[in-house]
Parts: sequence; C-alpha cells; structure tokens
Amino acid sequence: MSGNSSLAQKVMPLFGALYVGIGVIGFAFSGFGSFLQNTGDDLLIPGLSINPFHNVVHLTIGAFLIIMSRQSTTTAEGACLGVGIFYVAAFVIGFVGPTNLTIIGMDGRYDLENFNHLLNGVALLGLGLISAAASDAQAKRSGIPA
Repeated sequence: MSGNSSLAQKVMPLFGALYVGIGVIGFAFSGFGSFLQNTGDDLLIPGLSINPFHNVVHLTIGAFLIIMSRQSTTTAEGACLGVGIFYVAAFVIGFVGPTNLTIIGMDGRYDLENFNHLLNGVALLGLGLISAAASDAQAKRSGIPA
C-alpha cells in the first residue's frame, strides 16, 4: 500500500481489529462448545448475544478487513462495501426471519446484536461510499482515467 491510502484503507484496520477483538473476547464468554446453539451468553453488554459460530464470523470478518485494507484502493473500497452489505443483510435476515436465529446466536428480531449489525453495516457502507467518491475525485484531479 502506498503513502496515498484511501479513507477506507486507513479506517478498515480499526474495524478489523475491533471485530477480531470481539471474536476473541467472545470465546471467553461462550467457550467452544454448542458451536451453532444459542448459548444464552452475552458479550459484555446484555443483549449482545453470541455463540462460537458468531465468534468465528467476527474473527473472519475482522481478518478480512485488515487484509483487504492492504490491497489496492479499489479492492479495499469494494471489500468495505461488501462487508457493509453483508451486515445490512444480516440485520434484514435477523429482523424479518425466524424469531430465534440460533446459528448466529440471536434470540429474536429485537436482539441488540441485530441492531449492532445494522449500525456496523451502515457505517461500513458509508465509509466505502465516501472513500470511493474521494478516490474518484482524486483520480479525476490527477487526470487518471477511471
């Protein structure tokens, strides 16, 4: 990655480290058993339900964001948008789907973790869009074809 990092490339490692941390801490609460079952464990804040599968997803997404932030600007911004869409889709599935999504450790559509997915999805989508717009404007100023 060059010294001209995009906004997404600068912020994605922070999101990634947060998700990796949440995944690691999550295992301290849920352990490794009942991998796909709703364990009833909350992550630090009541209502942030977890299970081991959910922890693996957080670890994977965190690592993905960190790795993708080191790629080209276009790849990093696309990855940021993709993870944002993933989290918004997780919110929609959690909200309109079955009332107990044990595979992702949620107790129901009003589970706080569901709204955490929405918040993170919107934040990452916003970051990706703002970064892509800034990168496009920079490319146009530099005379680089899109």
